[in-house]
Amino acid sequence: MSKMKYKLPRGVKLEIDDYDAERKDRQDSAFYTWGDSHRVATLTYKEREYYVECVGEMRIIYKGDVLRYCDSLIKAGIKNDKDLAKIDESGGEWINNSWFEVYDESSGEYTGEVYHEVKDAIETVANWIIAEKEEVNV
Repeated sequence: MSKMKYKLPRGVKLEIDDYDAERKDRQDSAFYTWGDSHRVATLTYKEREYYVECVGEMRIIYKGDVLRYCDSLIKAGIKNDKDLAKIDESGGEWINNSWFEVYDESSGEYTGEVYHEVKDAIETVANWIIAEKEEVNV
């Protein structure tokens, strides 16, 4: 397994809450989908804290089965983003898909931004945290 490297501004602390967020080959939100929203990462900078969470319902019809959660993807032989991209080619059908949203702890609300890859969500949030008061130095 190749580990993901995140480009974060100085001073931003990243805590991975889901070990798959360290994998380069599992960036799609499908690999983080469980029953309820699921925290994937926590980013902090001084007094600001954001959570990257996987939200939404996933439903894929694949080889006669209904796949709703990330463990069912693995059982079906879909082990990484490349396998996931081939679902349609294999006769599968996406009905619903999950996504990443960002929760702002200081306001107690979701930001409304939607991401489909974990790296994009984490790196974007890392820059938001410091953008209001300081120049971003990546």
